[in-house]
Amino acid sequence: MSSPALTVAVLGAGLLGDRIADRIGARPGLELAARIPDSPTPPAGTTCVVYVPSFTEITAGAPEAVLPQLLRAGYDVISTAPFDGDVPAPELHEACTAGDSTFHATGAFQATIPARLIRSLTEVTRGIRRVELVEELDLTGTGVYPWGAVGETGIGAADTAAAAACAGAVDGYYTAGLRVLDEVAFAGTAGDAAVPSRTVDVVTGDDGTVEKVIVERELGPSLSYRSIWKAATTDRAPLRYRLTTTTDSAKGTANVRFRCTEGLHPADHLTCVNVVEAIGPVRTRAAGISHRDLSITGLVAGDRLSG
Repeated sequence: MSSPALTVAVLGAGLLGDRIADRIGARPGLELAARIPDSPTPPAGTTCVVYVPSFTEITAGAPEAVLPQLLRAGYDVISTAPFDGDVPAPELHEACTAGDSTFHATGAFQATIPARLIRSLTEVTRGIRRVELVEELDLTGTGVYPWGAVGETGIGAADTAAAAACAGAVDGYYTAGLRVLDEVAFAGTAGDAAVPSRTVDVVTGDDGTVEKVIVERELGPSLSYRSIWKAATTDRAPLRYRLTTTTDSAKGTANVRFRCTEGLHPADHLTCVNVVEAIGPVRTRAAGISHRDLSITGLVAGDRLSG
């Protein structure tokens, strides 16, 4: 006898929410209960909510109110909001316990790929003592999640302060990515209390408009993550990585490039995959447990969220 389909509502405006809803509707074993642009009240019968807040909602702190509300109401929640302290862990855990529900932050960003690369390298290479990751993210006209358009990053405008603020607004994504990279490469030696350092370089052209934003983040002495954001062109892949690992005896570099598929930016494709793949495992996990991994090898309990 077949199991009943899991009913999933997608909450949040924007193109990415539409893409996720389409994939849920096409996935065997899943049923799209509703596509809700702006109301945190899913229809009756919904078992799981995918919450996809916009950049404006993220910067306004909307997830701080919406996530605990959904969890206390008894919905399992998969969130694409940047998670690394935006909502206090004890509050999330209390909400999960009160609602007998499960929370999972997918990480949503494209850091899944370098994390998997590093895991592969660590399985064949011993003694890695430093990891340097460079991400080059080219933004298309419709934007890349969580941004709704290139202008929300400050690129193409003359407001350098807005560009710098944009980098801070997505810190949670990159901090989560750094922690996972640290866990994969160094068994989490930096510690959960460690706060990554961050420097932002806003590069402008002769006319004063922002051409690119370069953000350098470091977690301890062994891990660095540089992000370079700029407008997309047709002559290069819109998502590129350079991963450099250093041991006592050698240094190795791997380059990976991703192109759009069916008009979908590869970073958004990875977000969609992470979200949809997390629905089944989240539903089968014990209630009252929160998760925060980036889907490297499957869902694992997040110790920082256990209470």
